[in-house]
Amino acid sequence: MATKIMYTDNIHVSGEMFDSDGDPGSAGKALIATSTGSTWQDVPAGTPILLTTAILNGTAVTTSNTFAAVNCIGSQILTSGDTWTSSSSAITIPDTGYYQISLAITTTSTAQRATDVFTIGVNSTATGADSSNAYIRNGSNAINEAACVLTQTLQLVNGDNVTLMSKREGNITTAGTTVGSKSVISIRRLGQPSTTTGVISSAESSEATRNIIIGTSSTPPAISGVFANTIYFQREA
Repeated sequence: MATKIMYTDNIHVSGEMFDSDGDPGSAGKALIATSTGSTWQDVPAGTPILLTTAILNGTAVTTSNTFAAVNCIGSQILTSGDTWTSSSSAITIPDTGYYQISLAITTTSTAQRATDVFTIGVNSTATGADSSNAYIRNGSNAINEAACVLTQTLQLVNGDNVTLMSKREGNITTAGTTVGSKSVISIRRLGQPSTTTGVISSAESSEATRNIIIGTSSTPPAISGVFANTIYFQREA
């Protein structure tokens, strides 16, 4: 069968579309090009890029009013979509993008009203919001644990180190530690920042040659000499 080339602005399909085997496909399928024509196939499910790690038990939290690193990142519980590198001090971001970071870290202390707060550090700098307060009431027959909870979205780049940092609110400086069995941190990539790439030269592609024209004289071309949907750069006199 000879190849037919048709040019049109819009295509409206009111009936069925058939692949090379004459199959009209079914709901939810995608028409995929093959080496011999086309075929209907299932749309592949995306693989999430995520990491969930444990929190080490008994790691000392900060007792001053200034955020400082808490090296309590534990073993990797769940990974998907990429190779993640982590240690007790940091999680290394594998690729540039937008990431949702969620943490729930329980702390304990013998002091009454010790109030811990966590935040996310990026390359050793406290970044973004504070978690909820872990207000440890203690006292007679009172609860001696409380949890810091935070979910935040950050734009991160390949190689950034995400750390955990904490501080104390109020004036209670009695030591406190993490409760690993009741704590976790999870990082999930939401998407990638969009980028725009320009055409380096008109020889980069036949489409660039047709749609981008740089004038070589101070006289603009006639309307009939410029293609539709073309960007024309005019040289000044």
